Amino acid sequence: MRTIAVQLRTSCSTCGSPLPLNAMVPRLACAACGGQNTLGDAFWTAVLGDADLSSSTIITQGREVALEVERPEHPACAKCGAEIPVDAALAGAEAGGVDCVGCGTRTLLRAPPRPWVLSGFRLLVGEDALQLPAAGATVEAPRAASAPIAFNCPTCGGVLQVDGSARVVRCAYCSGSAYLPDDLWHVFHPVPVTRPWYLLQEPGARKRARKEAEDPATSPERLDELAQHMDPEVREAVARHPRTPEATLRRLVEADDSLATEVLDNPSLPASMWPVLAGMDTRWVLEKIAGMPNAPADALRTVADQVAARLSDDWEGDEDSFDASDVNDVLEALAGNPATPSGVLVDVARLNGERVPSDRADLDEALAKHAGTPPELLAPLARSDDESVREAVAAHPQTPPNVLEMLSADPEWSVREAVAKRTGLSAETLKRLGKDDDSSVREAARANPGYPRFSLFRTLFGG
Repeated sequence: MRTIAVQLRTSCSTCGSPLPLNAMVPRLACAACGGQNTLGDAFWTAVLGDADLSSSTIITQGREVALEVERPEHPACAKCGAEIPVDAALAGAEAGGVDCVGCGTRTLLRAPPRPWVLSGFRLLVGEDALQLPAAGATVEAPRAASAPIAFNCPTCGGVLQVDGSARVVRCAYCSGSAYLPDDLWHVFHPVPVTRPWYLLQEPGARKRARKEAEDPATSPERLDELAQHMDPEVREAVARHPRTPEATLRRLVEADDSLATEVLDNPSLPASMWPVLAGMDTRWVLEKIAGMPNAPADALRTVADQVAARLSDDWEGDEDSFDASDVNDVLEALAGNPATPSGVLVDVARLNGERVPSDRADLDEALAKHAGTPPELLAPLARSDDESVREAVAAHPQTPPNVLEMLSADPEWSVREAVAKRTGLSAETLKRLGKDDDSSVREAARANPGYPRFSLFRTLFGG
């Protein structure tokens, strides 16, 4: 069993006073102002969940935390410093505490939250009893003193009997309010100091959990448990596992949207998950779906609708999380996906038309090359300023004959060559291309099965 000693300090989010963190609690009251500080599961995972935990300064959830880490052989008594053998701590876990053999002081013991247990953390040792009341509360209520202390009202001088139950006391003589000074308040509420407490961890637990999450034989029930694991690699493996239940997949992406891409890689992804994932307002999720050949048409349409919402004048979302280049990446992925239906391609072209011209060429080319692009969309693409787009339109099997006739006179030889290779061209067009100034165009036209052979004979031999 590995012993990890930690000391943590941060500041109150209300008044900025020092806030020692001497127990793994979900919230904590500031001794100076009484303000509540929320310290949820995500906070503790960010601070203490690293597999290679070491002394550092951590910034999480807008809060700076100073962390000191040591790795002693055993925990120690907070009062006299005597060692508490690991075996004795584990044996006393059920009783909730163990007595120091040196001074008799009781050291608190308890199991950590479930995700920590799954990650191999067997026991929390030596947490502060004032921050972790036995009744399960997480904020210590103000405690009245058994012997009140006399205090003179700063307004009238009357003697007040204060017991520490409230920071502001009403004077019975002048009805004024007296704010208890720090020195007096701390008599009733001593300022907590940072002190070490301990985590007992089973070595190799994370590695075993990763292996289990990747094992094809792992049961759905066990995968549901492992989905709560602190290690991101374990959760990623669960997200990809073909036996992971749908409810577990939903819970994973709700808790951490970065796992959505892993869920999308699940070979047994339930059909009902596609609307959930496509409806996420997350760039990397939308871009991944947009490029997946196995994505259902409805999911691809939802992605296009998400982009349309982004580009609308009444968009009220977070602009910083999804910028112009991100929009372009999603549109390009849709245009390059062979599964994207023609109706969605029309929407992509319309949305692309709202972009500035410098952003449009690559996407227009992808649309021009897509097998599902309808003829009515190819016609406007044929008028693109970019020769690569016009060349792709000329090569597209769905390009209407009148558009090909127009492109046969294109100023760029590569476009004319692409037209010359097409079947169904009129004899006049092929004859003209067979006399083109560019040799590549001439050769392509004369090699075309529709090229008028009698004209070729006359060209070669005269007469």
